Amino acid sequence: MLKSVLAIIISYVIGNLIFFGIITGCFFLLGVERVFEPDSYEVSSAWLALTLITSLLGAMVAGYICLSISHSWRACQLLALIALMLTSISCIVQLKRINPDAPNIRAGDVDYFNAMKLGVPPRWFPFVNPIVSCMGVLVGARLKRPASPQKRE
Repeated sequence: MLKSVLAIIISYVIGNLIFFGIITGCFFLLGVERVFEPDSYEVSSAWLALTLITSLLGAMVAGYICLSISHSWRACQLLALIALMLTSISCIVQLKRINPDAPNIRAGDVDYFNAMKLGVPPRWFPFVNPIVSCMGVLVGARLKRPASPQKRE
């Protein structure tokens, strides 16, 4: 039981560190002009795709690590449920923050933290992220196959 709890916590933290590490690096690599639409805080299609791919990758690593540590499919299912719940809460918070009537005019460079705070994704995007995270954990756990027993001849 303790092994499963530790596996869930460790894998969730590592998955998030991978996600935030890659996404931060990509932000600085691409620059503000490619992350946002021109002169706007609306997030570009390339950034949306990159975010979903990185989210999937981080969740898959988390699922793989969880199964590697716990050796329990149930622990991975619980991790997937936790990822679904926490990203759904984030979705709700993000939807409350988005104001479609606010001016989204961007002038000049924006630092990373303000860009993440002021960025305006499409309305559908927050709903997709919890599903991607949940499915990523399960797919990552499936990638870690148990050792097959020796065939008897």
